[in-house]
This record gives sequence, structure tokens and C-alpha cells, in this order.
Amino acid sequence: MKRIHNIKLKVGYTGTNYHGYQIQPNLVTIEGTLKDAVEKTVKRETRITSAGRTDRGVHAMGQVVNFYSDTTIDLGNLPRVINYHLPNDISVLEAKKVPMEFHSRFDAKAKWYRYIIYNGRYRNPIYHNRAAFIRFPLDVEAMRRSLTPLPGNRDFKPFMGKYAVVKDTIRTLHNIKIKKQGELIIVDFYGRSFLKNMIRIIMGTAIQIGRHLQEEEDLIHAIEYQDKSYIGPTADACGLYLMKVEY
Repeated sequence: MKRIHNIKLKVGYTGTNYHGYQIQPNLVTIEGTLKDAVEKTVKRETRITSAGRTDRGVHAMGQVVNFYSDTTIDLGNLPRVINYHLPNDISVLEAKKVPMEFHSRFDAKAKWYRYIIYNGRYRNPIYHNRAAFIRFPLDVEAMRRSLTPLPGNRDFKPFMGKYAVVKDTIRTLHNIKIKKQGELIIVDFYGRSFLKNMIRIIMGTAIQIGRHLQEEEDLIHAIEYQDKSYIGPTADACGLYLMKVEY
């Protein structure tokens, strides 16, 4: 009898051509495409569990999934075989055997997301759908000052997108780092978990602050007063990346 293993995959993708990560009826999604490729590889119906669900247009360099299988394919070759059944904008980057009780979502300790802004004067095809294009000058120091007070265990409800269903809106944000590299502005978010659209809404407001269209205190005031009137538009999905899930 073949032995069942719990297999953990690290997956990267660009979300441009998909209706988000989560499987949806009659829509092309990353999870659905990945599940189909895994099933073609292991030759049977397979349930995959994921660390998180990214929105439409969001990318990943470190999404994590796990599934149970009795496949005899060597782990060193498994990514290559699964990738054979995947389009070029989704790729398995790593495969490992993990304990049978491992759960990619419930065992996650923290996540690292990155938001990238291309702050050039003219559009650049290299960054098309890979970074948020903001052609107006941005005051990075003002953005930094606005983001600095946010980390902590707080009620981030003002930054939750529409139609989200959650038990509570308290989240622990560990750290936010912002840096400028040439025409790129890179903002890294580290936290236990995030609400739907939370980072994109924070970044949309931070961009408005960087343009001096909103006050630097608006982000923290939105949390302190639980008031959505302090927030700006939601930033483009194409600038957001799931970089790493920590266990």
C-alpha cells in the first residue's frame, strides 16, 4: 500500500489574468488552475489548502498550499511536473513533505506583504500590471510618518473592504517599512493576518498623503475614531505581492 504524505508547496504567480485566488464557479482563478494541475500530476481528485486568498490582480512570490497524496514522484521533480500543467504566470517554486497535521492556513504565524509603487513621470511597460503607477511626485517622508503609528493590536475595521465576512476586525500589525529605490517606492507590511483590502486601502490613503492631498494623521485617526471619512481611495491591486508566509 502506498503511503500518504502531506505535501507543502511554495507557489508564485502574477494575478493579472485571474479572478482572484479563491475558486469561483465559472471563473478562471489561481486556486482552480493550481488544483487542476496538481490533480493532473497525481492522477486523482485532490483538495488543496491555502495560506491565504489574494484578491483579483494581486501577485504572490510566496503563497503556500498543502495537500495529501500518495504520489511516488520525487519531491525534487514534483514542482517541474506540476509546472508542466500550469500556465507561465503560475509556478510551483518548492515542494516539501511536512507533518500530517500541518495546515497551511491555520499554522501560519505571520505574513509579509509588499506594495510597490512606480513613481515615474511617464508610464513604463516593465512595471505595467506589476506596480501601481503614480505619476505625481510623492513625499516619501510624509508617507513614512503617516504609516509609523499603525503597527499594534488594533481594530482595523475602517480599512476593511466591502462584503468581507469576518468574526472580528482586530488584527496585529507587527511592522511597516517604506523605502525608495530610484523610481520605485516599496512598502513592506508584516502581520499575523490582514482584512480584505486592508493593505490596499491603507496604501491608497498613504498615496494621498504623499501627494499632500490628505493630512499625515488621517490614517491613525481612521483607527482611533473608527471613521472611514479619513481614508482615501483603494490603491491598485497590481502593486500588491504576498511575499512570504512564516510558520
